[in-house]
Amino acid sequence: MASMSRSRWPRLMGAALALAVPLTAAACGATNPAPQKSPTSRPPAHHSSGGKTGTAKAGTKGKKSGASVKALSLTTLPPLSYEKKLNPWLKHTHEISSFIPGMGYHWAAPFPGLVLMANNVDQVTAVEADFPQKLGTYPWYDPPDTAPNGGVAFNSEHLYFVPPASITPTMSATLPTNLGSWASFEMANPRLTATYAKSPTSYMGDAVYGPKSGPAIKVLVAASGKIAGFMVSEPAKWGWHHGYAEAKGKPATSAQYGRAYHSVLWLLPNKVAHRKAGTMARAAVKRAGHTVKHDGKILVHKAKKSTKTAVHDTKRGANQVVNKTKATANGTT
Repeated sequence: MASMSRSRWPRLMGAALALAVPLTAAACGATNPAPQKSPTSRPPAHHSSGGKTGTAKAGTKGKKSGASVKALSLTTLPPLSYEKKLNPWLKHTHEISSFIPGMGYHWAAPFPGLVLMANNVDQVTAVEADFPQKLGTYPWYDPPDTAPNGGVAFNSEHLYFVPPASITPTMSATLPTNLGSWASFEMANPRLTATYAKSPTSYMGDAVYGPKSGPAIKVLVAASGKIAGFMVSEPAKWGWHHGYAEAKGKPATSAQYGRAYHSVLWLLPNKVAHRKAGTMARAAVKRAGHTVKHDGKILVHKAKKSTKTAVHDTKRGANQVVNKTKATANGTT
């Protein structure tokens, strides 16, 4: 963290709840309890930790999709409401700190992953992640090096969307951001200049910037050059949560953890990620015994029930709709 008084909330709360919360839940600020208010904290009237954007659970139907959200210019800070539409997992987050100069209000979910900061007008100002100290101490982390959380030492890393000194209770809602390019982003985060570089691999079509080795918040950069999002790995052995990019039971390979899930925050809509989420949903439907095939104007829906399969062929012509249904034994068609 930036100072001993700054953002000690996940660690100090984690230590206080150590007897009630398993270590795996305490990692990376995951012990986040209900929002903690102070006399200097603003009224929560215009805040919502829920929203109506749905969850990231595979198979969810009828929810708003991040791919349908219009991209912001990112010339000013992105609103928290926009981020919730683009990242449905944010419905699980809660405001858990009063305003901290140079950061803002902290928003976190009750599982390991990225933490957001927001200002007085609900604009996102920065992201944060915590890493077990046993993995090493690196120059891109916040000073001091470590702090306890549930009896275990953690390092933290903040990445800012504007210079930290500009994050004040009275900051302008139209303050220019450093999200327009990687070079501009480095200016708000000078530790990255000597430690981060473009990776030879990409993620969901976006370039990935990060250190050559060691755990860190990876920065996703769009083809336009704008900062498109952020990503952090969480050990698969800590468990799966709806906020992760991968489906349950299908973690990715990780240099630090062996197998890991990813916590991802998008600043710009990502069509590749949307298509992948759609594939996850279709797979969940298929596992439930339903298959849907669309071929031209013919929609075939096969639903297995007991030993029979019902087949509905719907042909849509210019002026008519023909429905045909048949059932055969033993699930054959």
